[in-house]
Amino acid sequence: MTTGKKPDRGWTLLDHTADIRMEVRGKDLEELFTNAAHGLTRLVAEESEVEPESELELALEADTVEELLVDWLRELLFVNQTRGFILIRLKMAEVSRTVLKARVLGRIRGPDEEPLAEIKAVTYHGLSVQMDDRGYSVRIVFDI
Repeated sequence: MTTGKKPDRGWTLLDHTADIRMEVRGKDLEELFTNAAHGLTRLVAEESEVEPESELELALEADTVEELLVDWLRELLFVNQTRGFILIRLKMAEVSRTVLKARVLGRIRGPDEEPLAEIKAVTYHGLSVQMDDRGYSVRIVFDI
């Protein structure tokens, strides 16, 4: 997997010895969670310009923003692996440090389409959501 800057996407792949590490940024929590979702999606599927054909309503609660982020990405990974669901767009209804409600629009993976990466898990390894004058950032490690 190629590492380096992905301009204007809100996420960057970073070097990691055995797994995939990604830095995600956003001006607010909504943008951080949106960019994290799109970053994960680009790890498992090619970018496509097709119109969404399927949708999911997701509602999550957690004790901390880090737990909420991991739960969010795990849920997206789960529907990708079990249903072949690939995110195209999402509409956040609510995002706070402990609650996320979203409508996720996507497509179903084609019968001959293989995932780009086999991600086993979203981990808590070194995970800490940081805030500064530019917004939020986090580094996420995906176990492959």
